[in-house]
Amino acid sequence: MRKILPILLLSILASCGEKGNSEKAESKNILENLTYSVDTVVVDSGDELINLKFGLGWFDRSADGKSLFLYDSDRSLFQEIDLEQMTLKENFLFEKEGPNGTGRVNSFQLQSDRSILIPSFQNPGIFNLQGEQIRTFNLKPNDLKGAESINGFAILTKMLWNPNTEKLYSLPGDVTTGKFEFAITNPKSQTVQILPLANMEKSQNFRVTQLEGDGAAAFTEVYDLTKFKDNFIISCTSGSGIYFYNTSIDSLRHMDFPHKLIPMEKSGEIKNDVSSSQEWYEEYRKVVGQISYWRMNWDEATSRFYRLASRSLLGEKREDPAKYEVYLLVYDEKLNLLGESRLEGYNDFPRSYFFKDGKLWSYVNVEDELGFAVFTFDF
Repeated sequence: MRKILPILLLSILASCGEKGNSEKAESKNILENLTYSVDTVVVDSGDELINLKFGLGWFDRSADGKSLFLYDSDRSLFQEIDLEQMTLKENFLFEKEGPNGTGRVNSFQLQSDRSILIPSFQNPGIFNLQGEQIRTFNLKPNDLKGAESINGFAILTKMLWNPNTEKLYSLPGDVTTGKFEFAITNPKSQTVQILPLANMEKSQNFRVTQLEGDGAAAFTEVYDLTKFKDNFIISCTSGSGIYFYNTSIDSLRHMDFPHKLIPMEKSGEIKNDVSSSQEWYEEYRKVVGQISYWRMNWDEATSRFYRLASRSLLGEKREDPAKYEVYLLVYDEKLNLLGESRLEGYNDFPRSYFFKDGKLWSYVNVEDELGFAVFTFDF
């Protein structure tokens, strides 16, 4: 049964000061008079357990957007959530060892036929929901031709599969430098093509690393790889620009957006290498206090891309409560900017979120039950 908690009274007018323009022509900011409300829904898991020890963790959605799949590493279990009925639909048990062993699952990608790409270091391949490996890539990440300078584990970072090109796409990088690249792996030839992301290399300026002193910590800007139809979009939190990779012509191009409401990218001097935890926090606070642009989210129902941007307003001490500024950005199918607006009155940041039917769904824990705060936008 679907359970609904009371609607939060957050219908708030959120207007922005200037109109946004697309790169090709002037257009009205469609979010100029944005209002929104928030409704919390909870999944009925029946007598089954949904393990929320690590929150929602890694998840993916079915091709029709009606189901959400999540992975429970403690039980080597995939669980399907029906987002229409808000129920736990089915459990799928997998093996970690043996001929159908997944190895350690750090990420996965649900395919249109409901098979699952699991790019583990031990046994990367595609599995059916019965836990059988139906395609092995025979990858030896440390021996791939063209990737000699890349750590084998790194080549699997955010790895996605395109069945039409029969290639794997990923974002290998080095957290100690903050530099990431775009990798195209051909499992048939066991070769890798590495493409630089030159316009995003400035993200290295905002790395903060402590390797000695009273602890160790590392912060780098977040890179995301998103599959859009047969193509791929690469984003980085350090700026609004993206890379668009067209698989049909093997073309990688950079795109900027004329955002006016918020800065286009981070700026300023950051001390990258520090020697104490307090110094690390001070530099980290400077970085996240600037605007961060998050991944592009394609919504088939509205034929639009939705994106969030945010600032984290941290206190002078770690224990001080944090506040957030959150912005909603909307683009058309050709990635022309349509609108931008701050979500006034919302001082948190959505966790493990996705967009469905033009609504933002953000994970919440409701008395140890899986729930979502669903944002309905009116513009």
